[in-house]
Amino acid sequence: MSDAMTQNSPVSRRSTMDANSRILMTGVAIFVMAVLAATLIARLTGYSMNSVPDANIVDVRELGFRDLPDGVVEVFEWQSKDAIARIPSGEGAFLRGVVRSLVRQRRGLDSGIASMFELKRYDDGRLVFSDPSTGEKIDLVAFGQTNIAVFANLMDAPLMNADSAQDW
Repeated sequence: MSDAMTQNSPVSRRSTMDANSRILMTGVAIFVMAVLAATLIARLTGYSMNSVPDANIVDVRELGFRDLPDGVVEVFEWQSKDAIARIPSGEGAFLRGVVRSLVRQRRGLDSGIASMFELKRYDDGRLVFSDPSTGEKIDLVAFGQTNIAVFANLMDAPLMNADSAQDW
């Protein structure tokens, strides 16, 4: 055996982190502390991250939805129970999806399936579809003009009578 192999050389117990790793860890720690400080300041000062400005409601329509034979969904005015629109099976996917999501929330909260929904128009042009029984609100501006138009048509649709029943 060689002398180099038999000699006990002192083992250095220095940290395995190099200078770059230390700089990176220091930077991450500073960033986390800055985020926590900003959050604390926002909470203490009452800062709100609500990006939607306050607007006044200019119109509200209370709506109900019922399934008819062959997959047709009838949209009706809640108080009068008069039809506003009939959406044939396979059409109105966005509208069906939005209503389905709110109904799912109702089932989860056991707040009753048979109650109205509200469609509100604000003076800034926004439309908000909401469920008063659960407090859920869907600001339709997030879904683009085409999908907003689906609900805008419901807001402005005249009542239908049995003789003038039209499909969507």
